[in-house]
Amino acid sequence: MNALFARIESQPLNAFGLFLFVIISVRLIALGVSQLDLGPDETQYWYWAQSPAFGYFSKPPMIAWLISATTGLFGDASWAVRLASPLLHGGTACFLFALTSHLYDRKIAFWVGTGWLIMPGIAFSSMLMTTDVPLLFFWSGALYFYALITVERAPRFGEPSLGLGVLLGAFMGLGFLSKYAMIYFLIALAITLFVSGRIKTRRVWQTVLVALGIMIMVIMPNIIWNLQHDFQTLSHTADNANWGADLFNPDELADFLGSQIGIAGPITLGAFLVFLTVGLRKSALGDLRLLLAFALNPLFIVSVQALLSRAHANWAAAAYPAVLIIACVWLYKTRRFNLLFANHGLHLNLSVGLAIVLSNLTLVDGLGLSNAVKRVRGWEIQGARVAEVAASYGTVMADDRELTGQLLYYAGLAERGVLAFNSNNRVDSHYEAFYAFQGTEPEPLLYITQNPDAVAVTPMFDTVKPLATSTVDLKNGRQRTLYLFEIAGFRGR
Repeated sequence: MNALFARIESQPLNAFGLFLFVIISVRLIALGVSQLDLGPDETQYWYWAQSPAFGYFSKPPMIAWLISATTGLFGDASWAVRLASPLLHGGTACFLFALTSHLYDRKIAFWVGTGWLIMPGIAFSSMLMTTDVPLLFFWSGALYFYALITVERAPRFGEPSLGLGVLLGAFMGLGFLSKYAMIYFLIALAITLFVSGRIKTRRVWQTVLVALGIMIMVIMPNIIWNLQHDFQTLSHTADNANWGADLFNPDELADFLGSQIGIAGPITLGAFLVFLTVGLRKSALGDLRLLLAFALNPLFIVSVQALLSRAHANWAAAAYPAVLIIACVWLYKTRRFNLLFANHGLHLNLSVGLAIVLSNLTLVDGLGLSNAVKRVRGWEIQGARVAEVAASYGTVMADDRELTGQLLYYAGLAERGVLAFNSNNRVDSHYEAFYAFQGTEPEPLLYITQNPDAVAVTPMFDTVKPLATSTVDLKNGRQRTLYLFEIAGFRGR
């Protein structure tokens, strides 16, 4: 271990570059051979990518643009849909390496950059295409440019510049176009500007104002799209908060906080918490206080959200670039090198193991993890069966957002489209907002559901005739069955 540590210390940039190349290569190979189908969110994003726009019902447009770019180059295979994920996470690691090099040095930056690549949450995220992927990339880039503006380290970075303001603004704007959680960045930026006396200079404020202007220009097309569509994306985001129920849920808060261990790993999160309790007074760690706003702000806000209602584990993902830097700097500066090696060794094994396991369903089943992947297997078989029956019908309709996305991709119905049957008279998805069943479509229709009795449509149609079923084995006694019906004679709701 001492020899390895000495080699890293002597050439940290080369060591990081080699590590980056190997990890991304492994993940690209794993994506290429993976037997996992796309998930329902991924098929929805893929469908959006067929018609690039400045906004969509539930998310800003960046993820659709990325998928449009990768599938435009390499086709519509599942690995092409997910291709941007490991590449962007690699880019995030590069920004964090550069940021830590600026704040400290390349020796610590090695541990931060490599730590990001193999953090458990990032290892899992690299096998999927989600909105967190571009958010974290642009967040980390914006954090890097903000540090160049506010923290002097060398003459070339000593004075804020128009160029840095433009870069900061562009990355903040593109972060907003990825996920509205970028708002946490603006809050943290405001906190650091008003609280930290060391960066209250006229040039800093001018540069930040330029950045805010550029950011507004970048996000303006999405704002206009929301104006034209009754602020659908923002209202859906508000619905996710679910503040209409009981507003005191300590069990949800406990679940959320516990899930953060799985995202960051116990040593990383433990080092961060230790720093909060005993390390804040260490003057040698001064610049970590600047990062605290970018770490604590998302964690605090989402924790409050969890207590009031609910919060998914990834909702505070934006905190972890800063959390990781703080943890690694604390461990390195306090010479806890054994913990750094233990953290990276544990995460490297988990990361490589996850890539291997998720690329082979036999291994998944052998480890008893079948339930964890039940939503992303068997769709190719069922899609082929639906396509066979759908060839005889002019109109296809489904009653579930997740099912609709899978049919569009795996049954090859993207060009024809799949109508969304709205059973509760409330718009809950992109499909219901833009492709809802109106009752004037040509009949008969092919109706696909996971309800064997088709109870949602039976009272509204004269004819509801069973046609076929399609069942796949999801292992461990689980199955998924699709029921196909011919329906006609719409009577109204």
